[in-house]
Amino acid sequence: MIEKIDLNFTIWLSSFDVLESFFILLSSKHFSLFLVILFAIYMIRLERLKTFAFIFLATGFGDMTGNFLKKSLAQPRPCFEHSDYLISSGVIDQACGPPLTGMPSNHVLNYFIFTTLVIMIIKNRAISIFFIITSCLVGLSRIFLAKHLLSQVIIGGLIGVLLGIAFYLIYKAWNQRQTSQ
Repeated sequence: MIEKIDLNFTIWLSSFDVLESFFILLSSKHFSLFLVILFAIYMIRLERLKTFAFIFLATGFGDMTGNFLKKSLAQPRPCFEHSDYLISSGVIDQACGPPLTGMPSNHVLNYFIFTTLVIMIIKNRAISIFFIITSCLVGLSRIFLAKHLLSQVIIGGLIGVLLGIAFYLIYKAWNQRQTSQ
């Protein structure tokens, strides 16, 4: 049932083919690197380089967690498992791989852990809104490109938010310890 909803959502989203270049850009490593550099410059300007390093390292831990879960869960990507259906529906041109790296979406997990930490630590409304929108669009890009199912994106986002909250609590305790010394 969920898989059918996932596939139907993928096909529906892919009907917005005018967004293809935009979604490809959002899923690129270059876009992620650009955002990280811009945020680093912002944090340097605020003289909060340690905070930036913490957010960056927490996101790296989230990425490792996502990779561990991918190996443990070994859930297929839609562009591999459902390639015939997606090809015949005009969503993709060919099957993709690696086949068993679908759950969770690491792109989404990483964006949401980063976003959660930015929201909770930086507390800048404009930057928070920007990262929330960007994270959601990255999630949609993964579905549009048939790299992940809707459920894999939602789970990646939830794991990212939960890890972000956990790391915020660590950050808060670390800050309290620093100020009490």
